[in-house]
Formats: sequence, C-alpha cells, structure tokens
Amino acid sequence: MDTLSIHQLSAPSGEFLVPPQSSKPITASGFELRPGFIAMVREQPFSGYELENPYHHLREFEQMCSCLSIAGMAQETLRWKLFPFSLAEKAKQWYTHNVGKVNREWEELRNRFCLAFFPISRIASLRKEILDFHQDEKETLGTAWARFSQLTHAGPDLSIPDHVLLQHF
Repeated sequence: MDTLSIHQLSAPSGEFLVPPQSSKPITASGFELRPGFIAMVREQPFSGYELENPYHHLREFEQMCSCLSIAGMAQETLRWKLFPFSLAEKAKQWYTHNVGKVNREWEELRNRFCLAFFPISRIASLRKEILDFHQDEKETLGTAWARFSQLTHAGPDLSIPDHVLLQHF
C-alpha cells in the first residue's frame, strides 16, 4: 500500500474542475459560450452574504440567460453551464460542494441554492413582516405601498392570495 505525502494530499485532485453535465443533452455538434457573455454574467456576482438575496440574483441571472440562444442547447443547460460564473466567495464554495448532489437538474440546483442562502427561518420572518405590515407615521401612502410591494417580492412566492395581501396593507 502506497503512502501519500502531505504535499500529495493537499494538491487538488481535479474532481471539481469540470462540473457535471446537465440532464438536458446538448444536440449541437459544437458550441461556444462567448467570453463577453461570461464576463457579463460575472459582472453581477452573488457572494452568499446575508444582505444578498438569492431570488433577486436568480431573476437577474435567468433574465440574462434568456437573451442568449444556442441551437441544440436547452435554456436549462445554458443556465447550468453559466451559473458557476455568476458566483463568488461563499456561494462559489457552496456550489462546488453541492453541484454533484442535484442529479444534473437545474431546478433542483436552483431550489437548493435558494434554500441555502434564504433559509426557511428567513422565509417565515418575511411572511410575518408582510402580515404584520404597518404604515409608518408620516409615511405617504405611495411610499408605504412601495415598501410593501418590495417586501412581497423579496423572496419566494409565499402563496398569500392578493385579497389577503391587500387586507394586510
């Protein structure tokens, strides 16, 4: 049995260098993700810090991806390939450790990403904040409505019917 040196154990093994393939096959004989588009994706990175919102990041990321179409490649596969370029720091580390656990499915990766950076406790807190909403003293109705609307779009769909939202406003 060979023993490995500390240097050999500390060297990267290469297992995370190439992300797994998407569940949607690429039928194109060849494709290229242009460096300019990758640079655009990298301009708005998500780092995974508490003040960042993964839902906002995903909306922007998916909107950007929808502007690019590659014949023979599903949008889901395009997102799968570009997503790591949109991450930095803690979020990039999270991706490296979790990408292999999602069965090559974009939706599953997306859901795990949101749950990792917007946990259930934060969702419950947001729901409570919406349902306990009050207009501040000396706050105009328009300003209060803007603040309330921002709250309702700050996370996942909370499945609160519009008439209940209006009642709590």
